[in-house]
Amino acid sequence: MRLFFAASISCLLLVSNVQHWQITKHPNLHRYAISTDTFTSDYLYSEVSELCEGKAYVAKGELYAYVNKDLKELTPYVFVEAHNFIDGYAIVGDSISKNLLNSRMQVILPIGVAQLRLPTDGLIIVKSHSETWGIYDVRGNQKLPMIYDIPPVVINRETIIVRKEEVYGVVNDCNEIIHPVGFQYISKNGLGYKQGKYLRLFNRK
Repeated sequence: MRLFFAASISCLLLVSNVQHWQITKHPNLHRYAISTDTFTSDYLYSEVSELCEGKAYVAKGELYAYVNKDLKELTPYVFVEAHNFIDGYAIVGDSISKNLLNSRMQVILPIGVAQLRLPTDGLIIVKSHSETWGIYDVRGNQKLPMIYDIPPVVINRETIIVRKEEVYGVVNDCNEIIHPVGFQYISKNGLGYKQGKYLRLFNRK
């Protein structure tokens, strides 16, 4: 799985400052070895990521696992998709669904989803397999049901812009209505457009 460019840069900076982590490709085979401060592996891996937040994903064949800076396996080889850790979380998945892994190597969401985003303000925006959107928190609790047309926009936990049946509203992270769905548009700056007029709904802090 290719790294996001920004994540790769931050991981490289982390590696250079903290930990020796060198990836070597076998001259004849599509296999990689890893050298650390204390150990050099055999050419075991079909893919290796940069070390990021003290962890890296590695593949043997088609499946990925996570290892730490000492090459200790933190998970079994069960993931079809893996990404680097960013701010304590990594997106993982199989051929059907995605989920989020925390730094304790625990899968967070109680169900797999079609798509998700890394947490913002402790909230994870998720997309169901039926193409609707909702929100979970980083403890795996559903905060907004997956009933919305597009990804909710998290301003903060008390102000989340949602759209249902092509009209907009504002809810909080308990899905309590702050401004009822009925606006033709709501901007991130708090302006709601309805019946030819702009209304100030909230001030973005």
